[in-house]
Amino acid sequence: MAHLSPDAYHNGPVTTNPSLAVLVRPRGDRRWDWFLRGTVIAAVAGIGLALALPAAIPLVWLGVLAIPANSPLSPVVPTAFEPIIIEAAKFAPPLSVSLVALAAYLYTEYVNWYLYGWVLHGRRAAWLREQPWVQRGVEYFARAPFVTVVVFAFTPLPFWAARGLAVLKRYPLTPFMVATTVGRWPRFFLYAWLGSAVHIPVWALVAVILGGVVAVVSSRVVRGERVLSETVLDAPSVEPEETG
Repeated sequence: MAHLSPDAYHNGPVTTNPSLAVLVRPRGDRRWDWFLRGTVIAAVAGIGLALALPAAIPLVWLGVLAIPANSPLSPVVPTAFEPIIIEAAKFAPPLSVSLVALAAYLYTEYVNWYLYGWVLHGRRAAWLREQPWVQRGVEYFARAPFVTVVVFAFTPLPFWAARGLAVLKRYPLTPFMVATTVGRWPRFFLYAWLGSAVHIPVWALVAVILGGVVAVVSSRVVRGERVLSETVLDAPSVEPEETG
């Protein structure tokens, strides 16, 4: 499995076209750079699709909103994606909604995979890889990696944990993405079916999204943590000292 190196990322794609170089040159934080580019690409492509097929407009805005909902913003909007799927299913068939949601999610997961690899296999996370509980987790994961990813993808269990274990185990990307698909698609379809079968008012969906935001932000502020921190990508470079 190929891994991104920091040098390769900072240097960016090799191009002799100055105008193209401006567009593809990485800028700022890796997470925001990749996800913002993906959102812009989805929006631009969606405009053309919406103009050609007006009936596809609900699927277009679903695809566009799905990327930030699973982006670096996701730690503070943990309950955003499912309500968006439910709302989209009011205007489009559940199967189409679930497939678009899956496609957008797999893009973000592909990006997350390489970001996790860049961090977890780097010197910054050396102390973390040496922790006995991490090594035990990797050993347990290795017993049934595909099934583990499917279970974490389908259930409310934190998927970042399965992703991190898979990266640490150097589980190949292809079976990881297949397992993610097997677990996520039925889940997305169930939410889409719910949105088409039961009329859930917009205010209730917005309340679910805002409730998740308030819960996460308030808890992080109380603990003195960064609001937009991500469990793995923003892990400390040295083992935290125990207090108490």
